Amino acid sequence: MISPSPHFRPRLAALVRLALGGLLLLFSLSVWVSLPLLGGIVDKTNQVRDEYLPDLTRWRYNTQRTEQLFGFIQTLYWSTDSQVARNSRLQAQVLLDSFAFEPGSVQVAQVSRIFLDIQALARLRDSQRVLLSGLQALAGALSRDEAIPGAALRFAASCTRLGLIGTNWQALGREASELQARLPADSAHVLGELQNRFAQLQALEVEISQTYQQALDQQRQLAASFNSDTALKTQQIAKAVERKADQIRRYGLVTMGLLGAMTLGMLYAFQRLLLRPILHCTRALEQLNAGQPVQLPQRTLFHELDTICWSVSQYSDMTRQLQKVNHELLQLSQQDGLTGLSNRRHFDVMLAAEHARARRHGHDLTLILLDIDHFKAVNDRYGHPLGDECLRQLAVLLRSFSQRPGDIAARYGGEEFALVLPEITLEQSLLLAERLRQAVAELIISGDAGESVCFTVSLGLIHAGRSSQYTPESMINQADLALYQAKQLGRNRVEIAEEAVVAT
Repeated sequence: MISPSPHFRPRLAALVRLALGGLLLLFSLSVWVSLPLLGGIVDKTNQVRDEYLPDLTRWRYNTQRTEQLFGFIQTLYWSTDSQVARNSRLQAQVLLDSFAFEPGSVQVAQVSRIFLDIQALARLRDSQRVLLSGLQALAGALSRDEAIPGAALRFAASCTRLGLIGTNWQALGREASELQARLPADSAHVLGELQNRFAQLQALEVEISQTYQQALDQQRQLAASFNSDTALKTQQIAKAVERKADQIRRYGLVTMGLLGAMTLGMLYAFQRLLLRPILHCTRALEQLNAGQPVQLPQRTLFHELDTICWSVSQYSDMTRQLQKVNHELLQLSQQDGLTGLSNRRHFDVMLAAEHARARRHGHDLTLILLDIDHFKAVNDRYGHPLGDECLRQLAVLLRSFSQRPGDIAARYGGEEFALVLPEITLEQSLLLAERLRQAVAELIISGDAGESVCFTVSLGLIHAGRSSQYTPESMINQADLALYQAKQLGRNRVEIAEEAVVAT
């Protein structure tokens, strides 16, 4: 048994307070060193904000306006409404005028080229609308002439469906050539006018596409220049802050290294000096519950842990004693003191349990009651010690006939015994009872004076089949009646309850 050590042991609470104080001191030192560096970073951040943030805001705003400029160019190119196109051109001019750059910079030249491209695109689209209006008027007049063949009608319909962008000029040209070959001479001047306007529109389409693509290229270059300047300023800001950040990073790494080393040391000490003894005590309690030998550490560093281990050892000793006493009490409450078989109380409980299990699962159940013939004469002639030995030897024999799980051998009272045999048929029960009767008849018991005693038993058997309606009490009554009948018919025999025979 472990007892608290009388030698000096440090107090766990005091050591924990000391460790926490050390960590607090290290943390305070790191804060004291880091505060000036943090102040320097704050000052540098304010300086960066005052110097670079307005430029960043202006360039970001310029980038957004450049994206708006892309939308105005798209509207000028795709819109078929002259009023919408005019508004887009004016908005684009206002937007370009709002840019403010240093004189002679690259952005100034790019904005000027975009402005010229937008004006040229708007002028070409206006010219295209005028030509398209005249071409559609001629095509409408041509389609109303009944003397024109079907090819002319198809060409006129194609002309009336002309759009400003995406027109299939090659297909329209093939229709015009086909029509020219079939028209009469008096209609050739109309077709010539159509072809002339058609050629002008086709040339304008090529020039518009080139101008549109040139304006988009200039817009992309302007946006790219804004993005490049923004990235450059961002890089300058990052470099300005990086130096101070490197200083605090180095101090932070040193501080974290010290904290990490102290933490690892404390964790190791916690694991070895505190957690391991506690785990030993926990494992000892688990071993105690499992009925295994308990192992506890002999010595620990802390006085509190010594007390805990001593308490667990005391509890372990008391628990083992209590388990031993409980086991003995359980044996006394369930076993017959002379024979070691189940007593009457345990027999009643187990018979009820086996009967319920047989009813639940639908299997057979057999009960055998047996009584020693003329046992009083044996006691009177040879004495009670030899009579008790006869009871003990009969108990040994009954155990050998009840080895299966669920089999129960019990001393029912006095010289009367009982066997409960689940999951066995009537024929098997009768065969076992006959073998038991014969084995008892062959049993010879020798006394201390050299005398030999033989005795016989009478057996009453009741078998409850799968469809039987017997209760545990009725089975005992029927087996007792069969035992009484065996005694009446001359003893040393097996009798089966009549109801069991009828049921079989």
